[in-house]
Amino acid sequence: MKLVVTHYLRSLRERGELDAILPDLLAESGFEVLTRPRRGTRQAGVDVAAVGPNPDRDGARSLFLFTIKSGDLTREHWDTGQQAVRPSLNEILDDYIPNRIPPHLADMPIVICICMGGEMREDVRAQWSGFCRTNGKASVHFAEWNGDRLADLILSGMLRAELIESENRGVFLKALAMLDQPDVAYRHFRHLLDIIFTEPKNQTERTRQLRKAYLCLWILFVWARDADNLEAAYLASELVLLRSWPHCDNTRLRKGSTQQERLAHFDQVLQLHIIIANLLLVEKIGSFADKRYALSMAVNSRNAVDINMALFETLGRLSLHGLWLDAISVTQDEAFAQAMSEGADKVLNIAIGMLNANPALAAPVRDDFAIELALFMRLAGVRGRLSNVADYIRGMSDHLCNGLRARQHYPTPATDYRDVLAHPRDRSDAYFEEHTRAGILYTFVLAWLAMIGDQERAERLRSMLLEHAPNMTHQIWVPDGRTDEVFWDGDRDHGFSVPGLPLDDSLEAVFSLLNRVMKEHPLHERVSAVRIGLPPILLAACRHYRMPVPPHLWQGQDRSAPDSTASDQAAPDPGM
Repeated sequence: MKLVVTHYLRSLRERGELDAILPDLLAESGFEVLTRPRRGTRQAGVDVAAVGPNPDRDGARSLFLFTIKSGDLTREHWDTGQQAVRPSLNEILDDYIPNRIPPHLADMPIVICICMGGEMREDVRAQWSGFCRTNGKASVHFAEWNGDRLADLILSGMLRAELIESENRGVFLKALAMLDQPDVAYRHFRHLLDIIFTEPKNQTERTRQLRKAYLCLWILFVWARDADNLEAAYLASELVLLRSWPHCDNTRLRKGSTQQERLAHFDQVLQLHIIIANLLLVEKIGSFADKRYALSMAVNSRNAVDINMALFETLGRLSLHGLWLDAISVTQDEAFAQAMSEGADKVLNIAIGMLNANPALAAPVRDDFAIELALFMRLAGVRGRLSNVADYIRGMSDHLCNGLRARQHYPTPATDYRDVLAHPRDRSDAYFEEHTRAGILYTFVLAWLAMIGDQERAERLRSMLLEHAPNMTHQIWVPDGRTDEVFWDGDRDHGFSVPGLPLDDSLEAVFSLLNRVMKEHPLHERVSAVRIGLPPILLAACRHYRMPVPPHLWQGQDRSAPDSTASDQAAPDPGM
C-alpha cells in the first residue's frame, strides 16, 4: 500500500493537488490548520500554516510554515523559475515571520518546512543544508517532508483502521488495478465507499470518513490520469460527490466549526470532480466533438446501439458539467464568475457540435435517455440559447413519429444491455405493446416542443402516440419527503410517479396537470440542494442513479434575464 500511496504523491502537481490534500493530512494528524492555499493573494512563501506537534523535537508544539513543491526537488527548482524554493524560503524569513504571524503565536517555535510529493535530489541537498545552517536560529528550525514521510502520514492517519485491514485494502487495490476496465474499477470503488461510510460514533469520525473518501478518490484519479483512462475516475468522483453531500449540507448542520469544515470539504470534492470532468470531457473529447462521426467511430463498435448509448452518456456528462460551471459562476468574484460562465458556454458549444456531427443522437434507443436530454435542454435554457437547439428537438420529434409509424427505431423502456441490443425483436403487436407500455421521453419532448413554440409538431407527435401507442402510460417522477434523506446513497425507493397524463384530452390538459403537480409539490421544499441554489447535485443523482429528472428542472431560466431567482420552473402553457 505504501508503494501505491508514494506513487500517487509523486504524481501530484503543486497547485490544486498536493496543496489540496496537505491541510487534510495535517488535520488528521492532530494539527490545527491556520491557512490554506489561496489563488490571487500574496502568501509570502507560505502555502499552508499549521500548529501542531513537532516529531523532530519530542512533540513540542510548533508553528509549521509549509512551502509546497510538486514531484522531486531538483537543482533547477532550487533558485530559478516561477516556483523556485529558495525565493519562497527568503520570503518566509523576510516577510511572513516578522509581519504575518498572529500575536498569540509569536513566542511559539517555528518550523519552516519544504513539502514535496517526491524526494530531494542529491544535487540540491548541499544547497539546502547550507541554507539551513546559515538561517537556522534557536526559535526557527527547518524540516523536509518528502513523499515517503507524507505516505507514512496517510497510512497512519487517514488510511488507518478499517482501510488498512487486508480484505479492505484489497478492495482499493483492485479498483486501481482494474482502471482499464472502468465498470469493474467503479464497482470496487463503490464497495470501498460502503466500507468507509459506516455509521459513525460522532461528527468527528464522520469528518474523518469524508476525508478518507476524498483522498482515495485523489489516488484513483492520479493513477487513472497516468494510465490515460479517466472513465473510472469520473464515475468515482461523481459517486464521492453524491455520497458526501448529505454530510456537508449546511441545512443539516448546526452553525460552527464543523459546518465550516464540511462546507470547505465539499468545495474540495466538487473542485476535484470538475477537474476530472474537464480533463475527460473538454480536453480529451471536446476537440473531436464537432468532427463528423469522430466520436461515433471512437466508440469502436460496429453496432449502432453501442454508439447511441455511448453518445448519449457523453451528452449527459457534458450537459451536467456545463450546469455545474453555470451554478458556481454565481459568485462575488467577478473574474472567477466570468471564467466559469465562459466555461459553461464552451461546454454547450461542444455539446451542440457533438449533436451536429453525430446524427445517431437524433434517435435515442432508450426511453430513460430523457434524463440526458433534460440535462442538455436545461443547460441550453440557463445559458439563454434555446434557439440554438430548437431544431434538435424538432428533428427528434420527427424521428419519434417515424419510429412509431414503422415500429422501428423507437425507444424502449428496457435498460438491460442484451434487451436493448436486440430491440426491436419483431414488429408484432404483442412486442410493440410491451415496449410502449410506459415512458417518460415522449412527455419531455412534447413539453419542449411547447417551450420552443412548435405547436404543430407537438400536436403531430401527440396524434401519432394516440394512433399507434394508445395504451402507453405517460408519466413523470416527483421527489417526496424521503428523497432528500436516501437518494444520495443510491436508494431508488422514494418519490412518486404521476402516471396517466391526459394525452387523449389535449396538450393543454397535460401541461395544466404538470403545472399543478409542480405547484402542489414544490421541489425546493423537498430537496435542500435546490433550496440553496445547487440543483446540479440533484441532477447528478438523477443521472448517476438513473431516476427521471423532475419536471421542475426541465426548464432552466436564463441567468441574463432580469429575474433569475426562481428555483422551480413551470412548464409553459403551449398557447403562450
